[in-house]
Amino acid sequence: MPTTSAFLASLAESLMNQASFALVYADADGRCLFANPSFATILQTSPAALAGQTLDAFDHPLARAVVQALERSGQTGEAAPVDCEVERADGGRGVLTGCVLPHRTGDGGHGFLGLFQDVTDPARIADFVLRRDPFVTTLLDAAVDGVVVADRHGIIRTVNRSCRTLFGYDEEELIGRNVSVLMPPPFSRDHDKYIGSYLETERAKIIGIGRDALGRRKDGAVFPIHLSVGQAQLAREVVFVGIIRDISERLAAEQKATYLARHDPLTGVLTRTAFLEECEAVLSAPFPGQEGGLFALYALDVDQFSDINEAFGFHVGDAALKAMVSRVTEVLPQQTYVCRIAADEFAALSRVESAEQAETLADLLHDRLTASIYADRHWVRLRLSIGAAVQDADIRTLEELNAKAKLALQAAQHNGGNAVCFYTPEMAAAATRRMFLTMHLAHAIERNELHMAYQPIVEARSGRIVGAEALLRWNQHTLGAVSPGEFIPVAEESGLIVPITDWVLTAVVAQMAIWEKAGTLPKQIFINVSGPQFLRGNLSARLEELLGRHPELRGCLGLEITEQAAVRDLKAAVQTLTELEAIDVQVAIDDFGSGYSSLSYVQQLPVSKLKIDRAFMEDIPDNLKNGALVRAAVGMAHGLGLVTVAEGVETEEQRDFLVSVGCDLLQGYLFGRPVAPDAFAAMIRAQQPAMA
Repeated sequence: MPTTSAFLASLAESLMNQASFALVYADADGRCLFANPSFATILQTSPAALAGQTLDAFDHPLARAVVQALERSGQTGEAAPVDCEVERADGGRGVLTGCVLPHRTGDGGHGFLGLFQDVTDPARIADFVLRRDPFVTTLLDAAVDGVVVADRHGIIRTVNRSCRTLFGYDEEELIGRNVSVLMPPPFSRDHDKYIGSYLETERAKIIGIGRDALGRRKDGAVFPIHLSVGQAQLAREVVFVGIIRDISERLAAEQKATYLARHDPLTGVLTRTAFLEECEAVLSAPFPGQEGGLFALYALDVDQFSDINEAFGFHVGDAALKAMVSRVTEVLPQQTYVCRIAADEFAALSRVESAEQAETLADLLHDRLTASIYADRHWVRLRLSIGAAVQDADIRTLEELNAKAKLALQAAQHNGGNAVCFYTPEMAAAATRRMFLTMHLAHAIERNELHMAYQPIVEARSGRIVGAEALLRWNQHTLGAVSPGEFIPVAEESGLIVPITDWVLTAVVAQMAIWEKAGTLPKQIFINVSGPQFLRGNLSARLEELLGRHPELRGCLGLEITEQAAVRDLKAAVQTLTELEAIDVQVAIDDFGSGYSSLSYVQQLPVSKLKIDRAFMEDIPDNLKNGALVRAAVGMAHGLGLVTVAEGVETEEQRDFLVSVGCDLLQGYLFGRPVAPDAFAAMIRAQQPAMA
């Protein structure tokens, strides 16, 4: 092979001028000393035009890239790589790759030789755009969600900063790997199936579909993600863009919301809706029979729970309820469904072996729940009513079982509460009657079915009528006379007691005005007022309005309230009593001795009379205990400056005993039954000559 200088020079000239690669030689100042036609064509000029010119004078991507490489090579003395995207003569895009080499001349000078090869192909262009274009990189890294770009084979081409942070990888660890590295089984296997199907059919089945999936971090941790996949065309190559969002917090929030929707936030038991769903599913199974046992539903209601809140604060009430629920779960069998129906109402469905076991559990539950509870640094005792019903062959739904348990609960509460009561068929009849009474009682006033009767109250020593108790009577047009003991509780439960009491006040004041005009009005007429009506706050205003129309009746009207009503809200009671005293309306404590029986309460109340309960009249004077109680009550009342009234006096022996112990006034069948207004007026007229 020839090795003469001339041969080598001609060979180099042919190589530089005719080769397909681009070649440029520049001196230390960046001035172009030589450029072959390929290089000049790329810069859209000629080799002659380039000669002697500094490369930074040309506004072209390749020229700028070469200038930067010259600076790097000059600083390091080593080759500087060059990658550059250019616009080709045909309008398409191309990629040049190569390097700039430092070169020392024979005379001690130095320059730089640049060689560049056109490597234009879709994969190279996509890689350049995605990984090396500053704008694209900035745009991807600015995204909050993770972004991963993969080719049609699932090979990762680029990932943004959020994706790297999300999965815990560096960029170099992901580029070139299959995207399934970010997925745990079975998602990784499914992804390979999707890729294989796509390569066979050219149809991407997951494109445009957002779905929840699982991701796998570098450390192997699996976490929930939402994945959206899009398809793009990049330089004739199909690429897939996946947008990945960590949904751990969202799922946690959804799970919490789902939990709160089905559980009471205070006690953690089921809500009413969730309870119905769970229990209906259990009860919808075939009737258990002997082998599976029965279901018992317990309806629990804390009696007078508001008293605890008012006395100690809501924080103590809440703590007591949580402790109560804890005791319920301790007593009842496992897999019992417990729910909170209202503020102080709960229900529990338990599987039991027999009705006898259900009764034993109910008694044990009541004993446990009414024992002292230490709630937020306070000891409290709950009064609890429990109504229960046991499943039988006729009960197929929770609604039926619950209806019977509620009837049992109502029966327990009607009998004073703080007790356990199991459903009996008679309760359904009683509930039907209560509903019937409620419906008709609502129209009793407009149908003119209500009327007043008056029972005399006499002076103990003289027997003279000095007052009367006004008693409400209801004569229903189909049922006939309905006992006050039956319809008054119905009126109180339904709220009808409010309009009925207003009617009573109006009717009695009107009747008193008639008697006053006729000269047959006794010293005082007393009206029974229910606890809720007494504590409503507008009773004194209503009486002042009525008495304002009849000023002559002031001092003649009195009210009777029970001990329980008086002390239930002592502050409100004192306020109402003070207001009544201001308009000259006296108040008597009715049925004294049947409730709290504490004179410490009575001495705080501005009342004028005590009515001793009729239960103490039984068998006196032969019943020594009752006699002693009556004697003590009269003595203490007189010590407080109160007038005493004995109810239920039916015999002369009772009257004589009461007179002997100093009781002031007497009332009972011995002196007269409740009578109509005209009959009572006749009784007053009958004693008037003796008063003259």
